[in-house]
Amino acid sequence: MTGYWRLLAVSLRTAPAQILGWSVAVTVLVASTASTLNGMYPDQAGRDAYAAAYVGTQSSAALQGRGYDLSSLGGILSNEMGYLALLMAPLIGLHLAIRFTRSVEDTGRLDILTAGPVHRLAPATAGLTAAATSAVLTVLFTAVALIALDYPVAGSLRYAGGLGALMLTFTAVGALVAQCCRDARTAYVLGIACWMGSYLGRAVVDARGVNVVWANPESWLAEVRPFAAEPPLWPWLTFAATTAVLLLGAATVAARRDQGGGLIPPRPGPAVAASWITTPLRLLARLTVGVGVGWVVAASLFAFAFGYLTQQMSDLGAAAGAERDTGVNATLTIFVQMNALLAGAAATQLTQWLGAEENAGRVGYALAGPVSRRRWWASATAVITAWSLILLVCTSVGTGLGLAAGFGDPGYLGNGVTDTLAYGPAVVLLAVTALALHSVSPRAVAVAWLAIGWGIIVCLRADLLDLPEWARRLSPMQWMGAVPRDAWHRPAALGMTLLAVALALAATLVYQRRDLRAG
Repeated sequence: MTGYWRLLAVSLRTAPAQILGWSVAVTVLVASTASTLNGMYPDQAGRDAYAAAYVGTQSSAALQGRGYDLSSLGGILSNEMGYLALLMAPLIGLHLAIRFTRSVEDTGRLDILTAGPVHRLAPATAGLTAAATSAVLTVLFTAVALIALDYPVAGSLRYAGGLGALMLTFTAVGALVAQCCRDARTAYVLGIACWMGSYLGRAVVDARGVNVVWANPESWLAEVRPFAAEPPLWPWLTFAATTAVLLLGAATVAARRDQGGGLIPPRPGPAVAASWITTPLRLLARLTVGVGVGWVVAASLFAFAFGYLTQQMSDLGAAAGAERDTGVNATLTIFVQMNALLAGAAATQLTQWLGAEENAGRVGYALAGPVSRRRWWASATAVITAWSLILLVCTSVGTGLGLAAGFGDPGYLGNGVTDTLAYGPAVVLLAVTALALHSVSPRAVAVAWLAIGWGIIVCLRADLLDLPEWARRLSPMQWMGAVPRDAWHRPAALGMTLLAVALALAATLVYQRRDLRAG
């Protein structure tokens, strides 16, 4: 395939941190969890007690997949890593596939790379190979780490292979949507929608115990049963067949579409702007409405689903010996913190979109007229912060409705709303932090994802990993207390609000003085 090796070398050289970083991150999470479980369940009696706590409970399966072989240390690891594995592996695969294919095409770099003799499928094939390299490294690093921690060799290899297979399947999903969509943003939206449908569909199937696990890639990771005495073969075959079919579809589309085009044509906008779009604030609100509404709808669905599961999760805690109210508060704390982190993630993505608009020169066009830098930046800050708070409000209602439906008590609606809104100052601080990074450089916004990622780890795995208090405090979610498990700390909330205001003012001054990257 003419040009394949040259394009692959370019992909590997231009984004080594993307390829290696995700593999290391997944390995560290698996290894740290495996090491902690070694100390928590050193004997068979403790493992049997863990397995007994999960007998007959479907809520855990809805959240993190069906648990198998829970009397073994490897089975406990697979169960405890379920939620993060089902979250991280697909999204990493989607991101890398789009990053190395459609994003390269969007920036115009592909026009330069294909100026010489290059096979039509070489760019997409090279990009997918680079993306798949991260999955291969994940398998290698994870297997070595688990074997070093004295987990069974065969089970370690199968578990690492299952993670890699799930990542590769969604890499293939990303490849297909990247070829079908006209731009990377649409591809990300469609790819994440596919993952969400898969995850929620699996959650419903697992919660109800329906025997249709063969129909959903998100179910196959648990069905691999890596630490079983006789693990089944069919999940591997379904992973391979699905990945092959998706890649064949991506290749078919890539061979027939025009460079820079896609099967899904962009919707042409009106020739003249609406009469009400007369200010930067209104323009930015109009431009962000599609992404903002998408985030609100998706996050609200998740909030309702997990609010509904709170009752069953608290029953699981009661079965393990905890008080019911304590179990409800502990479970709800996780879910409302995830609501806040989703709101912060939405703000970060919208800030990255703003950076892309600057890189494309469109911000420069807007500022070429009688619009001051300060007015434009203040409008951007207001719109992005407003979207994050709108999402937080909608997820608070979704959580409250889920709680009311799950417990059969309308009084729980208020609990979901107030507990989620308690994290408003943290959400504003996350949004302003992303904007402050953008004020320095649009490329620096990627650093803001570290706060989101660490917040998810602290939210889901702080107790299991036995993180020290200082490490937990690196997440803004913890600064005001883990509501509702802990009391809301008003002075800390006020301090976060003041810090966000100061950071926003500093970002305005920095943005006024730096050069635009284009335009």
